[in-house]
Amino acid sequence: MQVSGLWRYPVKSLAGESLSTLDVSDWGPHGDRRWMVVDHRGQFLSQRQLPQMCRLHARQIDGGIILEDLSSGDSLPVVKPTGSHHMAVVVWQDRCSAADGGDEAAQWLSRRLGVEVRLCYMADDFHRQVDTAYAQRGDRVSFADGFPFLLCLQQSVDALSEGYGKPLAMARFRPNLVVDGAPPFAERQWQQLRIGDVIFDVVKPCTRCAIPTIDPQTGEREKAVFSLLREHCSEGKNIIFGQNVIQRGQGRITLGDDVEVLA
Repeated sequence: MQVSGLWRYPVKSLAGESLSTLDVSDWGPHGDRRWMVVDHRGQFLSQRQLPQMCRLHARQIDGGIILEDLSSGDSLPVVKPTGSHHMAVVVWQDRCSAADGGDEAAQWLSRRLGVEVRLCYMADDFHRQVDTAYAQRGDRVSFADGFPFLLCLQQSVDALSEGYGKPLAMARFRPNLVVDGAPPFAERQWQQLRIGDVIFDVVKPCTRCAIPTIDPQTGEREKAVFSLLREHCSEGKNIIFGQNVIQRGQGRITLGDDVEVLA
């Protein structure tokens, strides 16, 4: 098996970057989901409420990010906030401290999303603990839903595409790691992997919401995709697809790296 895709999402729920190499830090994917869009209460917003977020792209640069509107081609550079002023924000049940991304970024995003929003950044010194039911004390995560990495198997997406009757883009499932070369849904049995020099614990199947039903090219919801997932990926009352994994060490992953199942 080999790594066939590497993805980073600088801003939670915006379109991400396809990479040839990905640095693994104590955060997980370097630069992944350190930024987040929030409402006036500091509550996180995602494609669940605003599917048009998939048509906005974020790209990491030195000292910040560039926001890009995929529909119009407009872009805006945003500098990483500095200073001691922080705001309280909420992602799921976690209250976090974050720095405000500034009025220009807030206005740029608000115009395109049709609601008043702010952009915020998780500072280097903030520690958000991964759920210790699945992780070790000290494991940290950014503004991702709950875990540093999401892994998907290409053959599992291919099997869903066959059932759907047309290709489903991997981007719907928002993985960080895409693995190629195993039977469909084999990832459900994995417990530990080695990719390059980094070992990963496979800790929990990913419970899916409505985001995979959103066509990343148009922002439109496709209810038939939810029916497909319910048919092929139900586990009790939940729909699962992909695996949440946690790094055990730091290093660099490159497209084409071998993937070894350790347990």
